[in-house]
This record gives sequence, C-alpha cells and structure tokens, in this order.
Amino acid sequence: MDHQIILKLYETMFLIRSVEEKIVQEYPGRNIRMAVHLSIGQEAIPTGILLAARKSDCCVSTHRSHAHYLAKGGDLAEMIDELYSLETGCCHGRGGSMHLFDKKVNLWGSGAIVAGGIPIATGMALALKQRATDDICIGFTGDGGTDEGAFYECLNLAALLKVPVLFVLENNGYSVLTPQAKRQANPDVVAKAHSFGVRGISVDGNDVLKVYEIARQIIDEMRRNGQPFLLEAITYRLYPHVGPGSDFGNGGRPKEESLAWMEKEPIQRLKVNIQNQYSDLVPQCAQIEEQVLDRINKAFEGAKTRFAVKNIQVGLAAPKPPDPSRV
Repeated sequence: MDHQIILKLYETMFLIRSVEEKIVQEYPGRNIRMAVHLSIGQEAIPTGILLAARKSDCCVSTHRSHAHYLAKGGDLAEMIDELYSLETGCCHGRGGSMHLFDKKVNLWGSGAIVAGGIPIATGMALALKQRATDDICIGFTGDGGTDEGAFYECLNLAALLKVPVLFVLENNGYSVLTPQAKRQANPDVVAKAHSFGVRGISVDGNDVLKVYEIARQIIDEMRRNGQPFLLEAITYRLYPHVGPGSDFGNGGRPKEESLAWMEKEPIQRLKVNIQNQYSDLVPQCAQIEEQVLDRINKAFEGAKTRFAVKNIQVGLAAPKPPDPSRV
C-alpha cells in the first residue's frame, strides 16, 4: 500500500483517539457541559472509509460524531470550541457533541435520534443522482440503528430508487448495554440487506488497512453503477455508551470481553503492522504523534481561554469542581 496513505490513516486514527482521550481528561472540570459519546476503539471505521471517499462526497453521522467529523476533514479547533458551547464552534455553540455539522467538508449533520441520519443520507443520495454527479452519500449508524424500522425502509427505498448511498454499520455489538443477539432473532444485517436488494459485506472494523481497501473498491464501484451498498464493520467501543468512565462489570459488559478486544484495538494493531512491514515509517509516525498532540493541546487551550472570557463577559462564575465524595 502507498506509504502516504498508511501515514494518513495512522495520523487520522491517532488524532481521533488523542482528542477523545483529552475530552476524558477535561470532562471532570465541567466546562464541557453536555453528554459526549466516544469512539475510542472504533477509529478505524470512519478513518478508512472517509479517506477512501473524496471531499465532495456527502456524509451523515450519528450521536457518536467526533470521529466522523475529524475523519471527514472538519476543523479541530472549531470542534473543540463547539464542545465548549462557543460561538466560534462549527455550529456556533448550539449543536454540541452530538450535533456536529460542517458543510465545508460535506458533513451534513449528526444527531441523537437512533438511525435518524439514515433517511437523510438516503435523501441526499437521491439528490446526488438527480444532479447527475458520481458523488455518493455515506450514512453511518450503529447496530442499535438496525433495530429501527427507518433503517429497513431506507434499504428498500434506496434499492427501489437506485441511489448511491453507502450504509455503514459500525457494529460494536451493543445498544447501550444490550447485546445484539438479545435484541434481534437474526443478527445477520448483511443478509437482511440482501433481502431488500442491497448488496453488502462484513469486514473486520479494527483493521484500518482492510477497511480502507474494501471501502475504496466499494465506492469506486458505486460511482460507476450508482447503486446502494451496505458495509458492516465489526468493532468494539472501549468506553461506555455515553461519557467517560467504565461500564464493565457490576451488571455491565463483561470485563474479560474488554481485555480480549483491547488486544485487537485498531491503533496499536496498525502500529505493529507498520513496525513489522513498513519499518521505515516508524520515525514519521513518531513525528505525527508529536505534531498531533501539539495541535490538540493548542485547540483545547484556545477553547478554554475563550470559554473563560465568555463567562466573564456574561457574569458567570467558573463551574465548581465535582465533589469527590459524590463521584
């Protein structure tokens, strides 16, 4: 594979992971005053797919939107400002973590309604077809989204109208804490797509090189035939459904399950692959890490400074730190 592609994949995944780890670090300060849904462990899917796409392709995200925003090329500082509810955010401080939007990179929204972006993506694909362009629309959802009737209605409509929408199923195996097998009598979503006339395949969603290659092939074919496609990517989130913290043990997800998936998490997996097969790229990866962390620190420091100025201007007191006895 082209070395520049490998480095870009590594940079994007490392950016997504490091931003969200910084969110975890900053969240207890209560300056980010909203629910956050983290993609830690799932970075390979948006990275591989959106790098295989082009800027003019449209994208509709989910409530777990940070990774899609950054992988699509959204502005890092504007995203962090949005988390701090600042006017300088990508949605002018009115959208927050779950409603990122940036028409400059053709990210046409994200939202908290489960599978709510799938009808939007299908409609946008129809608009692209009517414009006679070979651009496509990529609509993301999780396995919880495949519990919704709208998902299946859109599979049918996309097949019926022959529109270029790529349905991406980020299957982390859980809807909050409920496993897919306990929600669906037949969890084979690819087979269900086939029943509607939509072609689909499943891929290891923690192997970013494989995700990229398969997505590139699918998207190239969709540009030629204008047909819908379903790509299921199997993955695992390493943080809870919402917020920092843990949902392992005590009635939550099994701890041993998380340990098994930690060994397959996508960033370390790519790093080992680079060390074994592309060792000449190792120094460049180290440089990328340093540059990315510097960008992130500057983005957060800028947001915190603007947040403090905003509070002074409107006469708000700084938020009190959480009471350790109640955490």
